[in-house]
Formats: sequence, C-alpha cells, structure tokens
Amino acid sequence: MDRRDWLTLLLGVGDASPLDPVRIQKGMFLLSKEGGLDEAEVYAFRAYDYGPFSSQIYQDLDELVEAGLVAYEPVPGYTWNRYRLTAAGLADAQTLVDQLDPGRRGSARFIIELKKDVLSQSFNGLLRHVYDRYPDYAENSIFSR
Repeated sequence: MDRRDWLTLLLGVGDASPLDPVRIQKGMFLLSKEGGLDEAEVYAFRAYDYGPFSSQIYQDLDELVEAGLVAYEPVPGYTWNRYRLTAAGLADAQTLVDQLDPGRRGSARFIIELKKDVLSQSFNGLLRHVYDRYPDYAENSIFSR
C-alpha cells in the first residue's frame, strides 16, 4: 500500500463523516507516527502554523477528487472544504481492506480508532493532543495552547 491508500482508508473507514483539513493532516500524522507503517507509506511532515503539515496530502486529495474517488464539500463562511469518499471511493477503500495482508490488519484497526479520536475532539483539543505528544511539531505554531 502507499500513502494515498492510507489516506483513502482514513476517509473511508468507520464514521462516514467528512473530514476537514486539520483532521486529515493530524490523522495522517498520527498514523505515520503510531500506525506501524513503513517509511515509504507515510507523508513527510514539517512543523507549520498548526503543527505537523504535509502539502503532499493536498496533492493526493486533488488527485483523488479528479479520479472521482473523493468529493469536497465547501463549508459556508470559510475558505476550506471538508472531504469525503464518493461511492466509487468507498468501493476502492473496501477493496483495499479486502486485499490487506493479515500482518497489516493491525494498522487498519488503528486507523478506525484514530478516525474516531480525531472526530471526537474539538479543533483546539486535537491540536493540544498532537502538540503534547510531539512538541517539536508545535515550534512554528500560531495556535496558542
């Protein structure tokens, strides 16, 4: 699997709620640090305005939108979108799960719990959660804890 496959799974597992950019960024960051993935399967993150950030995630989201696997939903009054899998994206995510090597099922279970966790926290709570665990990624943050 590659990083885009794991992004697809984050969007597609468990709760079907769309994810905003912060939840996607922090979810993929936590997956990269705690999900047992190989280095080739994760995004490269750097400390940025709201903690760990990877521009590669946006490139992959754009490609998934173009492929018809992801749709974005504008958020009234804001400049950002929420992202969710389309029916084709959900089918793709199911195929990814079905084809997972048994040794990788732990990472798939981790991502289900991770999604629940990022959805359950407020914006501030999620940032504090990440900053407390990975303080080096808070060094450039404009968010005050």
